[in-house]
Amino acid sequence: MSGLVPFAARRQVFGVPLASLGLGVLLLAALLWGAWTTRTLLALQSREVVTVELSGLIGAFVEAEARSGADPEASQRRVAAYLEAIDASVDAQGRNGRTVLVGEAVLAGQARDMTPIVRADVARRMQELDHAAR
Repeated sequence: MSGLVPFAARRQVFGVPLASLGLGVLLLAALLWGAWTTRTLLALQSREVVTVELSGLIGAFVEAEARSGADPEASQRRVAAYLEAIDASVDAQGRNGRTVLVGEAVLAGQARDMTPIVRADVARRMQELDHAAR
């Protein structure tokens, strides 16, 4: 009778046919992949999309700095520090589970404007920098 059963069908691991074991591993892998994909999609769906008007923030600061009459090197250092503060503030907003978009790039939609919050955070950072420089 054993001559009628193909050799591949007779291979077993712990009494389970190798084909059944392979199918079980594939089903388990598909189940784990499905659970991971679902979790990832739900996490993306819960992210909040916000905007920040960067050109307005930067433009207003550069304009005020130009009118201040400070020496060009000091002005250049303050602009560089301001840009670093904006970068840090926007980065902090992104770490809080938000997707931050440049406001000028958003054509339509219901994205919350975080410009006032970023402006306040940058002002605080610049004050800390001024106090540290003294």
